Amino acid sequence: MHLVKTSITLPDDLLQEAKTMSKNVSSFITEALREYIRQRKVQKAMESFGSWKGREDTSVDIVNDLRKEGDRDYAGRSH
Repeated sequence: MHLVKTSITLPDDLLQEAKTMSKNVSSFITEALREYIRQRKVQKAMESFGSWKGREDTSVDIVNDLRKEGDRDYAGRSH
């Protein structure tokens, strides 16, 4: 894993609380950010469930229609 040094601005009280929980604030913030990103991805996936409900076309139909637009040739596939 490649590490990059960066500068961020945090409220003082948040930084002080992080310091009480870990001697290595960078690792603490990294762990917290990874967990936050994981939760956001799960939330986004949950919000997308059911988004295809009510559509008359199947996903295959939609993709095939997109391939036909503009007479595009996708990797030599026939439409």
